Amino acid sequence: MKRLILSTLLIASTIAGANEVSAFGAGDLDAKNPYGLNSAEKNILKNKKTLGNIDSKVKDVKYTVQSINERIDGLESIYEGDSQKLNESVLKLNEIIKKVEENSTLTEKHSTDIENLKNVTSQMLTMQEEFAKSIASLKNAISKLSATTNTINKAYISEKEFKSNMNQFITRAEFNALKNSLGVKTSNKSKTETKVKKISSGNDKKSMMDEAIRLFKKDYFTKAIPMFEELIAANYKPATNNYYLGEIWYHRKKYSDAITYFKTSAMLYDKASYMPKLLLHSAISFEKTKDFSNAANFYSSLIDIYPNSKEAKTATKNLSSIQ
Repeated sequence: MKRLILSTLLIASTIAGANEVSAFGAGDLDAKNPYGLNSAEKNILKNKKTLGNIDSKVKDVKYTVQSINERIDGLESIYEGDSQKLNESVLKLNEIIKKVEENSTLTEKHSTDIENLKNVTSQMLTMQEEFAKSIASLKNAISKLSATTNTINKAYISEKEFKSNMNQFITRAEFNALKNSLGVKTSNKSKTETKVKKISSGNDKKSMMDEAIRLFKKDYFTKAIPMFEELIAANYKPATNNYYLGEIWYHRKKYSDAITYFKTSAMLYDKASYMPKLLLHSAISFEKTKDFSNAANFYSSLIDIYPNSKEAKTATKNLSSIQ
C-alpha cells in the first residue's frame, strides 16, 4: 500500500481545496470505525470522506438544477398564457380608449378615467416586460449553475474510479496522465538550443543518460536538460530522468517546475533510492511557494517512511519551524 500512496502523493497535493495526503499507509481504512491509523492514513481517510461529500453535493446541485428547470418551464407556460391574455386585454382597452376619445362629450366628462385606463395599460405592459426579464435572468442563472456542475463532473473522477485508483483524491486530468505517464513530457520545455542526437539503441540511451548525469553533477544544467528530456521521450528510465529534471529546477529555484517533475517521477516509480531526497525537496519546494500545509505533510511523510535517513533529520528540523 505504501507504494501506491507514494505514487500519487504529489498528484493529490496539487488539487486546490482537497485535503492533502501523505505517503505512508497501514491499518484497515475500509473498516467501519478505523483505528490505529498514523497521521498519513488519517489524511487518506479524510480524502475519502471529502470525495464522498463532494459527490453528495454535486448530486444535490444537479437535483436542484433539475427542479428549478422544471419550475421555470412551468412559469414559462403560465407566462405565455397570461401574456397572450394580457395582450388581448391591452388591445381591448386601447380600443375602448380610442372610442371614448372620439366622443368629445364623454372625453370631457371622463378624462380622468381615461387617463387612469391609460396608466393601467402602461403598467400592465411594464409588468409584462419585467416578468420576461425575470424569466431570462433565471434562465441565465440556471445556465451558469449547470455549467459549474458540468465542470465539477469533468474535473473530478467518480467514486468508483476513486476506489480503484489507489484510494486517492485526484483530478480526472491527473488520472488520465497517470495512465499515459510512460514517455510523458511535461509542459516545462527547455529553451536551450543545444542539439541532441537522436537515440535508437539501448547502448545509446545508457551512454546519453550517463553523460547527462555527469553534466548534472557538474552543474552543467543547460546541457543536461535536453538530454534528460530526450531520454524521457524515448521512454528510457523516465522516473529517474524526471527526478533529475526536478532536481535541476529545484537548484534553479523554479520550485513549481520542480514539483511537477518530482510528481511525475513518483508516479512512475516510488521505490527508488532517491525517494527520501525527492520527498524532502518536494516539501522544501512547497514551503518556498508558501504552501505550508503541503510542506508540513511531506515532511511528516518523509519522517514516517524513512525515519533513519539524513533527509528525515532535516525534515524534522524544517517541520518544527513551520508548525
